[in-house]
Amino acid sequence: MSLRWYIALVFSILVSAFAKAQTQDSIPKRQISLQHDNDFLLGIDRYYTTGSFIGYSKTLSKDFIFTNSKESPIQLDLIIGQETYTPRELFETDFDLLERPYAGYLFASAGVSQAKRNHIWTLNGEIGVAGPISFAGAVQRVYHELINEFIPVWSGEIANSVHLNGSGNYHVSFQKERKFFFDLSSSFAFGTRQIFADQKATVFIGNRDNIRTSSYYNRIGATREFYGYGGVLYRYVALNALIQGHPLGDSSPFTLPVENTVLGAQVGVVMRRGANTFQLEYVTQTRETQREGQLQFTSLVYKRAF
Repeated sequence: MSLRWYIALVFSILVSAFAKAQTQDSIPKRQISLQHDNDFLLGIDRYYTTGSFIGYSKTLSKDFIFTNSKESPIQLDLIIGQETYTPRELFETDFDLLERPYAGYLFASAGVSQAKRNHIWTLNGEIGVAGPISFAGAVQRVYHELINEFIPVWSGEIANSVHLNGSGNYHVSFQKERKFFFDLSSSFAFGTRQIFADQKATVFIGNRDNIRTSSYYNRIGATREFYGYGGVLYRYVALNALIQGHPLGDSSPFTLPVENTVLGAQVGVVMRRGANTFQLEYVTQTRETQREGQLQFTSLVYKRAF
């Protein structure tokens, strides 16, 4: 599959969905989302190489963990996703030459969030499986066969394991001018899949809704939006089981220590019209192991509210 064909396919899907957009008089209560991360458009195939996610969100009418109110609505978010991680040399079997282990991760998560006009609290729970049972390796091999490319060897893949993880987020938004926002986000995660804490600062320019119904935070809304954004991230990592193996031990043939400090940046653009939301984002971050180089990928998101 050529790059030109790939771009044309993505563009046709977006145009088709946008053509069906309908203006809604009231705020919808539900939303579905499709997200695909890939480094294909950047001409690379390494590290975090692909991720696919399906989400469902619903505005709750009753208390659930948080106290629900009209001014502080509660939202439930469900996600099923698969992530694929590979070294740069996809045909290499010498572990001494690999920047990281092959790893796949298949998971389901549930999150509950409460949003006020200028801040959001979120709590998430996740269960997932890593290793061959995630089917990430099988999917990548089939895809490479379809596009007539060499088949990754997947030698040294992280062993099969089951993971439980929890996370929390706090986002606060400062609107400096009518079309200028400055947001701060704090996050943490703890479990067998990963342990980290991070801080992010993001600037938004354009027609963005307040944080309570902003599409950037996956909040359900009906207000038209069109804005760009850019952000920077600092993360302290204590555990990444897709590099280090399961913290309680497993039979992984090849693991590496992680870099504890990770720096990242992102830029993107979002458009919401009627029931449809489109988002395109570029993400880059520093290496996750001593052997790796720069990690980068693009993310394409489509959401439909109803």
